[in-house]
Amino acid sequence: MAALTAIGISRVAMALLNRTVVLPRTMTRVPGADFDGPNGSSIQVRVRQPRTAKTQSSPGAVLVANTVDEVAVTVVLSHLYDLHNLTDQEANFSIENFASQVTRPQVEAVAIAAENTATTAMNALTADLSFAAVATEADTKATILAAREALGEADCPAGGRWLAVSPSIATRLLSMDITTRVDASGSNSALRQAMLEPLWGFNIVESNGLTADTAMAYHESGFVFANRTPTVPRGASESAVATEQGIGLRTVFQYDPTHAQDQILVSTFGGCSAVYDDADESSPADNFRFVKIDVASAS
Repeated sequence: MAALTAIGISRVAMALLNRTVVLPRTMTRVPGADFDGPNGSSIQVRVRQPRTAKTQSSPGAVLVANTVDEVAVTVVLSHLYDLHNLTDQEANFSIENFASQVTRPQVEAVAIAAENTATTAMNALTADLSFAAVATEADTKATILAAREALGEADCPAGGRWLAVSPSIATRLLSMDITTRVDASGSNSALRQAMLEPLWGFNIVESNGLTADTAMAYHESGFVFANRTPTVPRGASESAVATEQGIGLRTVFQYDPTHAQDQILVSTFGGCSAVYDDADESSPADNFRFVKIDVASAS
């Protein structure tokens, strides 16, 4: 087995992470530096409200100034980690390839946990539209077009629109030839592999983190995702950090002589929140930036 170093582990981690995380790349990102200082693990993201131009009532009439109108969206970071205790016996007699047997499972666990902060935010929302219980091409197209119309009426920009779908909804789309996969391009990026052919202005991405039979049509500003790489600890014998595609991971590698084992910790901070354009999140009228779709129950 090759010599193990925190830097080497981090490099393997980032290579694996490229094939795992998808949804955070479709959302507005909060820079990790915004969590510096007194903010701690929680930060308020300012969401600018649309301004309406005024009309001068008559020539020479006094002009009335507009004010800055914003609402705050709270994003809370959670510490997401995987700790592995590698005993001397395991290192000498069981591990043949450290990257595939230890690092890959650790990184996959942390990466999935980071993406789950996004799917948790989506899965918690109630549906605005429903596909028919019995799938038909006409109903599927009409429902997606209704979601597109809702985003358009809410003045969401035409660019940066996404349709995240669960595997069952992806099957619905593919089986009706409404769209096709695009991963035949030769690219091995996670986002490319998970994408379907764009449709009606939507970039379509599949995520098995979404609740079965659901889809989310949204503008990239409809969700905010935050990630922060943990700082290098002073007490660790060896540690390293790496960042790829905006996702940062820290690896801590040290030996525990009390139990005759190496300890490998892979971790990150991550969090995600839906963006409402009003402080009253309970009002459906506030959902200007996303439209959730489910499948109607069979009668």
